[in-house]
Amino acid sequence: MTRRGEALLTTTRGSLVETEHYGHIVVTTAQGDILYKKGNAHHVTYFRSAAKPIQALEVILSGAHQQFGFTDAELSIMCASHYGEKYHRETVLSILKKIGLSKNDLKCGKTTSLNNDYATEMALKGYGADELFNDCSGKHAGFLAVCKAKNYDIASYILPDHPLEQQLTKLIGQVCNYSSSEIIIGIDGCGVPVHGMPLFNMALGFANLSKPTETNTIPTEAATIITRAMANHPEMLSGTGGFCTALTKGTNGRLFGKIGAEAVYCVGNTETGQGLAIKLTDGNLWKLAPIVMQTLEKLNWLHNDEITELQEFRRIANKNKHGNIVGYTEAID
Repeated sequence: MTRRGEALLTTTRGSLVETEHYGHIVVTTAQGDILYKKGNAHHVTYFRSAAKPIQALEVILSGAHQQFGFTDAELSIMCASHYGEKYHRETVLSILKKIGLSKNDLKCGKTTSLNNDYATEMALKGYGADELFNDCSGKHAGFLAVCKAKNYDIASYILPDHPLEQQLTKLIGQVCNYSSSEIIIGIDGCGVPVHGMPLFNMALGFANLSKPTETNTIPTEAATIITRAMANHPEMLSGTGGFCTALTKGTNGRLFGKIGAEAVYCVGNTETGQGLAIKLTDGNLWKLAPIVMQTLEKLNWLHNDEITELQEFRRIANKNKHGNIVGYTEAID
């Protein structure tokens, strides 16, 4: 098996397959049994933003959740790669107000919306790059909340040797049943440490998070609070038209999906206590939805009415600059 994995998707233009997208898939139980795989189940890559629901556990464990009285909407956006829509920006500001800080304390960087259409819309209205448009601003607000609760230094919270980041690395290792000393540390697009490990352990982490009563690797109450928050406020996870929002909402939170940059996608199944992790090795995260959908259908994780509701994500239209459909991206049977 090569590092690029197996062919998972094709993108067509007219009658020709123009591009093949390769990658790896693994599904596990909380006990570490592999239920399904394609490619290399132990392919090593970075977790990227798919790790956010696990990182958000520290907001509960640190006491910040109780101290500042965070709502489910605020907890959900801490797990999100959001589009920076008005309600996203207002929710991040609400978190910051509760902890006595401002957007100037966020070190995620100034960006436009992750969603290109919304970014264009806001640019035409005169909005420029801003910390609140950054898809990671909710996560960073949560990190700052932990720092306030534990009296950590605010200015350096993104550095790898900061006590917050050291604790988050330990927490990810604990939830994913992977030695924290073996985690490969890089720097994410938003400036904080990012965590490299086998895809298998990412799936295992989502299995553990999804039904923590079946395992002793993570605190049950914290996991329940976080998964409940995402179920109650799926609109925070991505936004209008976003797959993470649609998947979580369409299954009433039974499944929760989380995207990561460079085409990582993880799903937790709160009914079965199982986890899914996918990596496209070409890094094209906008091509992920059809292979996620196909895998969920193969696993019988989706009901027929849910498949119908999520139909638009089963294949993605390939449009030219005139807006005409010239082909599709779809999973390989």
